Amino acid sequence: MPAMALGLTGLLGPALLVTATAALVIATGLSVSVYDVGRAVAYRYKLPVPDAVGALLGLSAFAASLSYAPLAFALALVGGAWGAGTLFLTRQHLRSAE
Repeated sequence: MPAMALGLTGLLGPALLVTATAALVIATGLSVSVYDVGRAVAYRYKLPVPDAVGALLGLSAFAASLSYAPLAFALALVGGAWGAGTLFLTRQHLRSAE
């Protein structure tokens, strides 16, 4: 919404910067969510090397959802917000532990 308001007022540079920052946050959060879900599945089924296998499972599951665009979009938004929130809360928790 702020990017749209900036764009409509003619401030295209800041609007693009806000949009790029939001896209970066969502992409980072999505990667955290996909990795965590895949790792949880790998640990649940006691697969070897759960960190690597979990990352592969999570990426494969998300790649499979790309064939249905509305599902992929919803997973990207929810997963991105969830992962970004996880990173933010973990950072706050680590900062308060110091």
